[in-house]
Amino acid sequence: MRELPLVWRLGLVAIAVAALVFVAWKSAASKDDWMGEHLAEFLGAVASAAALAFIAYAANIQARQARSQELLNAYDLARGDLGAQARTIAITARLVVEEKKGGGQGKLEVYQRAYDAGDRTAFAQLIIQPRRIIEAFDGEAGKRLKHQALRYIAIFDSVAALTQEQALESVLFRLPLGRAYCVLKIALQDDRSGRLAGFLKLSPDPEPMLSEDQP
Repeated sequence: MRELPLVWRLGLVAIAVAALVFVAWKSAASKDDWMGEHLAEFLGAVASAAALAFIAYAANIQARQARSQELLNAYDLARGDLGAQARTIAITARLVVEEKKGGGQGKLEVYQRAYDAGDRTAFAQLIIQPRRIIEAFDGEAGKRLKHQALRYIAIFDSVAALTQEQALESVLFRLPLGRAYCVLKIALQDDRSGRLAGFLKLSPDPEPMLSEDQP
């Protein structure tokens, strides 16, 4: 019972109370009352309706679980390509560098070690500021960056197409690879409604991580 949504629990309680009140009322009615003589049939109809409602609910839950599993499978398959593309984008946009402009060791080696150890979201976690991506669109490197961003978006779109519910979409876009997708779409001015920008507000803005190559 506790596993059911609150609306369903309240609905079941309301139906049960209404049925009890109705049965008590009709039981006290005169013998000539047709409904009073057919309470068993009435209760059977109520039980059948309740059973059908539970069957429909169970089918809906199974369908949602199937969609969730399909989304997870697609995300898992695409994670390697997205992680590799995020690495290329982060390096091209100089979100992380091997050596800083003013001298000194950058953090590229640190992120590369994490990536090599199996963390395919390591570089995606650097793609969190649309402004930095937009600034990197200038010049020849900027053309390559746009191409890489569009390729990342195309891969992620194939996964996002499986999200048929707002809850699943919210979870997907809150993941590191999903946040990177939102940033790239915003940087390419492909979020006029501001919907994707809303997902970025769910996480803190680690601006210091992105400023190591700034003068």
